[in-house]
Amino acid sequence: MIDNRHNLLAIFYQTVKSEDKAIEEFTKATESNPRDSYAYYQLGLIYKDRKDFDKAESIYKKLLKISPDHPYAYFDLGYIYIEKKRYDEALSLCKKASEVLPENVSTHHAIGNIYKETGRYEEALSEYKKVLEIEPSHRYTLWDIGVVYEKMGKKDKAEEQFKYYHEITDCSFRRFWNCFD
Repeated sequence: MIDNRHNLLAIFYQTVKSEDKAIEEFTKATESNPRDSYAYYQLGLIYKDRKDFDKAESIYKKLLKISPDHPYAYFDLGYIYIEKKRYDEALSLCKKASEVLPENVSTHHAIGNIYKETGRYEEALSEYKKVLEIEPSHRYTLWDIGVVYEKMGKKDKAEEQFKYYHEITDCSFRRFWNCFD
């Protein structure tokens, strides 16, 4: 439940796309209640979306001190570390997020991407398979599997995967219309 008038005002400002005022109000919310995990999380999201990763990182760290089981803070801080190419820290945080929310597709996909970026291709494929077990047509994962096969030098498998990706994600009118047959 949102019990702070500053949070309510901030939500209003977010709704009307006035992010600077939303930041002001969420900041006031954390000042009036230093344990307000909702306000911290929203501030982190705003700064992350603005690509102000240093501010977002600082906020997520504060959030994790007051709410150590906040799964989305782990994931979002992991995302920031991916952006900063701090892959070891990102991997640790994303794994923690997947422990708290094991069915979260985004977390498993991020872990797969970390493995892909660090040359751990077999582990990337394993993590991508977890994504597809949860969401069989996850378009980014279907594509990334092909990329991993390419990086592994398995051109035939990569080509096969890219064809499969295009079959699954074909959004053409013809394919859409054929869905009604």
